[in-house]
Amino acid sequence: MHLCLGLRPDPETGEFAAEDLAYAKQLGVDHAQIRTEWMLEPTKKGPVPRERLLRCREQLEAAGIALAVVLLPQGRDTQYWQARLGAPGRDQEIEDVCESLRAISEAGVPVVEWTWSIPDVWGNIKGKTNWGRGGAGVRAFDYDLVEKAGPVTPSEAVSAEEMWDRLGYFMQRVMPVAEECGLRMALHPHDPPTPFLRGEARVLGSIEGLKRFVEMVPSPANGLNFCQGTIAEMEADVIAAIRYFGERDKINHVHFRDISGTTFSFRETFVDNGDTNMVAAMQAYREIGYRYCMMPDHTPRVAGDSGYGHTGRAYALGYIRALMQATDTTAEPAEGGASQ
Repeated sequence: MHLCLGLRPDPETGEFAAEDLAYAKQLGVDHAQIRTEWMLEPTKKGPVPRERLLRCREQLEAAGIALAVVLLPQGRDTQYWQARLGAPGRDQEIEDVCESLRAISEAGVPVVEWTWSIPDVWGNIKGKTNWGRGGAGVRAFDYDLVEKAGPVTPSEAVSAEEMWDRLGYFMQRVMPVAEECGLRMALHPHDPPTPFLRGEARVLGSIEGLKRFVEMVPSPANGLNFCQGTIAEMEADVIAAIRYFGERDKINHVHFRDISGTTFSFRETFVDNGDTNMVAAMQAYREIGYRYCMMPDHTPRVAGDSGYGHTGRAYALGYIRALMQATDTTAEPAEGGASQ
C-alpha cells in the first residue's frame, strides 16, 4: 500500500506550488490524489482535459510523486449532476464521464474516485462551533440541525428505489468503459450515512447498501473508496467491513480517518482519537492484501495551522506511515538514518 496525499495545483495556472511538493516528499508521501473540477472552468461541463491531466502527472513525477488517484469533477451543475437527478442531459454527461475515464487511463492513473449524492456533506452547521481534542477545530454532524436548515428542493427528493435505478443506469454504461481502460473505480459512501437526508434516500449509507452496490455490476473495475470515517458513522464493525470488501477485492482507495459518536450525531476526530481501533484496521488491510493508496481526510484544524492545514495533515500522515511500517512484516530493518 502507498501513503497518499491530496494535492491541489493553482486552478488558473495548473501548476503545483513547489512548497506543497516539498512538503509531501518531506513527510514520506510518494503518491498523490488530485481533484478535477477546476479543469472544467468556466463551463463546469465536458470531459476532463487530457493535456491538464498529463501536465499534473509530469509535475508530480518530476518531484518523485506518482499520480495515483483522480477524483471526478465534484459540485452542483458539474460533470454528472443530471445523472444523479435522473434528468434530461444525463446521457451526454455519461458520455463525458466515459471520455474522462479514457483520458485518465491515458495519463497512467490507476484509480478514479467518484461520489453519488445530492445533498453535500453536512459538517460545521452554521451557528455551531465544533471542538476536538485540546480545542482543535473539527467538523461535526447533527441530524436535527440539518433537518431544520430549510425546505427540501422538490426536484432533489428521491426514493431509494428511484436512486438505485439512476445509479444502475449510470453504472451499466460507465463500468464497461472503466474496465476496458484498466481502471479501478472507487465510490465514496454517503456521508453522513443517515437513511434519508434533505429528502434524498441515502442508499449508499449502510453496509448492506454497499454490498448491493459492489454486486450491481460485476466487474474488476467496480469497487469502493473505503472511507473509514463514514463506515464508522454507520455504527458498523469497521474491521469486519474491511475484511468483507477487501477479501472480495472491492477496496480501491482508503480514507484513513475516524469519528466519535453515532449516525445521527458525530464529530470527526484526530486519526488516533476516535471510536475505531486503528491499529487493528491497518492490520486488516495488510491481511487482505490491500495494495492501493492510504490517504488522510478531514484532518482537524490545529493551533497555528496554515490555510491548507499542513500541521493537521502532517500529524495524520505521520500516524498512518507509522502504522504502515509497524504492520509490514516484509520490510527490511532500517539501517542508519540516511535521508531519502
